[in-house]
Amino acid sequence: MSRILIFKRNTQNMKPESFLRMAETLKVKGKPMETDNAIAVRDAERALVYAQPCAKFAGLLFYTDQSRGLADSSENLLDPERAKRWANAFLKEFNLVPSKVDDKRVNLQVNLSSTQTDAVVFDGKERKLVKNKTEIRSDIKLNEIPVVGPRAKVRMVFKEDEKPILIHRGLWDAIEVYEEKELLRIHDVAKAVKEKLVAREGCSQARYDVISTRLAYFADEYAGGIDILAPYYFIEMEFEDKKAKENGITQGPRQLFWLPAYR
Repeated sequence: MSRILIFKRNTQNMKPESFLRMAETLKVKGKPMETDNAIAVRDAERALVYAQPCAKFAGLLFYTDQSRGLADSSENLLDPERAKRWANAFLKEFNLVPSKVDDKRVNLQVNLSSTQTDAVVFDGKERKLVKNKTEIRSDIKLNEIPVVGPRAKVRMVFKEDEKPILIHRGLWDAIEVYEEKELLRIHDVAKAVKEKLVAREGCSQARYDVISTRLAYFADEYAGGIDILAPYYFIEMEFEDKKAKENGITQGPRQLFWLPAYR
């Protein structure tokens, strides 16, 4: 019988002095505003906000610089490695990466990658590629299992210099083992999905294929009580489109089902 761990997430309360220092680093001018659920500061062009532990998106740090648009082109984009160094230093300075766990059962990896992307510009006569942005994205794994969801990401967007125009950090600050459960077999979960389809009106005779199955920890919104990080199976199904040939399409409608991977 396979077993899997369920985790408890802890999110820190952002202190006003730390938040103000972060705002100064990002050159946001203004007086911080604070409520029970968040702390924020803004000026004419920039805004910075952090969701406190009891908020729906606890741990979310969001920054935007509206003096530049995400779609604006740039001939001299920041080098991806410089962007990555800046991002790692910023996250470390303000304790925005989950702390290491002194528990051999827990192997948490938060890795950043950096890439440059182009955009297609059409001037009415021809289309051409122009440099668009340097982007930071995160890859998070817990015991070699991907972690996905609205509270499991780091994203930053840079243009020419080492000050991003966007930061989206949705993470917890510490994690600990909450309990151990039996890991369900994937085909038992697939069976549950089929039973749901049979019970749905008009779907009992529908033809479908399983496109993909994936086990992942889902970092969902905080709903009160203990902040649990639990594993789910994500199963993507494709349904037959009886008019596919008539309409000249090769892919039928798809739906993603997700169910707990434990009991």
